[in-house]
Amino acid sequence: MILTKDNFGHAYDGVSTPLHRYTPVGTTVNAIEPDLDYYWHVHDLAQDCVNQGGISNVLMIQPPARKDQA
Repeated sequence: MILTKDNFGHAYDGVSTPLHRYTPVGTTVNAIEPDLDYYWHVHDLAQDCVNQGGISNVLMIQPPARKDQA
């Protein structure tokens, strides 16, 4: 199971789905791209991983907003 935090900062597993099998997730990241783009690629990879367990938000990797989303 993948845990998240509730609104009070406590561990919460009420939305997690038990993983009987984990599907590998892959991505290609260009290490020489701008730092912000690299940070977002790492975030998106982590997001794909935790989504398999029913968690929709990555809490520990929070890159700044992209310029096109500001």
